[in-house]
Amino acid sequence: MSAPRLAILGTLVVGAMTLTVSPALADGLNEYLEEADEAVYSGRQFVSTTWDGVEAMGMVDVRHFGGMAMVGSGPVYTMIGQGKVNAVGSPDAALAYVPRARAPVNHAYDLAGGEYSTRFGRTVKTIEIVENGVLRMRMVIDVATKAALETEVFDADGSRFRFSAMVAFSDSAAGMEDYEDDGEYQMMLPLDEAGVPDRAGRYRLIDSYGSPSEAEHGFYTDGLFRFSLFAIDGRIDVAKIAENGRTWTVGGFEYLRVITPAEVWVLWNAPDQTFVLGGDLPPDHLEEVVADLPRPGQRNWFARVWRRLFG
Repeated sequence: MSAPRLAILGTLVVGAMTLTVSPALADGLNEYLEEADEAVYSGRQFVSTTWDGVEAMGMVDVRHFGGMAMVGSGPVYTMIGQGKVNAVGSPDAALAYVPRARAPVNHAYDLAGGEYSTRFGRTVKTIEIVENGVLRMRMVIDVATKAALETEVFDADGSRFRFSAMVAFSDSAAGMEDYEDDGEYQMMLPLDEAGVPDRAGRYRLIDSYGSPSEAEHGFYTDGLFRFSLFAIDGRIDVAKIAENGRTWTVGGFEYLRVITPAEVWVLWNAPDQTFVLGGDLPPDHLEEVVADLPRPGQRNWFARVWRRLFG
C-alpha cells in the first residue's frame, strides 16, 4: 500500500499550499498567508499533537524559499511546493498537481490580538484566530519573514490540540536559493466530475484528482484548516496500512485513528469503498466531517447474498 500512502501525503501538503481565504476573513490574515508562501527562512521545528491522552511529537528540519519547502529529518525529507510533492529517496513518490481555480470558501473566522514581542532577537507579532467566539489558533509570526515561529491549535473545549514551535531559526534558506527541480513527476489532472462528496461538515471540496493507484482523492478546506480524502474502490485491510491505529468511535461507528505529530489520519471500510482521511483540523471539526461521509459497515445482507450467488 505504499503508492496510496504517498498519494495521500501529496493531497495533504499540496492542499495546504493551494489554500484560499475568503474576504470575510480579516485582510491581515489573508495578506499573511500570501506572504508566508514566499517567505525565506530555515530552522528546526518541534511539532506535537495531543488527543484523548495520546501525544505524538517530532522534530523536523525546515527550509523554505520561493514557494518551495524542504521538510524532514536527516536524509529523509520531502520537497513541497509549486504544486509538486517529492518524497526524496522513494522513486514512486514524485507527484505534480494541476490546480483548478476555485472561489474562496466562506467561514466564520476573525482575527484578534496583535501584540508585539521578540523571539530569537527578532520582532514577532502574536495573533489569535477566533471562530464564533471560540479560540481556534494562536500564532507567533516573525514580522520580517512572515514565518510562523509558534502555532497553537485548540479544540472546542479550549484544550490545546496541536503545538509547533521553531527551536532554531534563520532568515536564510540554507542553500535552497540554488535549488533546481529537474525531477520527473507523475502528473495529476483534476477530475471533471468528483466521485467524493462536495461537502463534509463545514468543509468544501476545492479539487479532486485520480491517483496512480486507481483511486480518487480530494482537497477540502474551510478557509483555515484542511484535509485530504482518499477513496479506494473495494475493501482493504486498513489495520495493515496503519499498524499503530486505535479505535475511535463516532456516532456508534468505529474508525481506525492514527495521531501523528503534524496531523491525524482516519481510516475505515464503507460498504463498497475504503476511505483514508488525513488533515490538520481540530477534533470537533473532524467529528462533523466523518458524520457527513459514508459510514463504516458491511454491505447489507441481501446485497451480500446476491453478490455471492450471482457475482
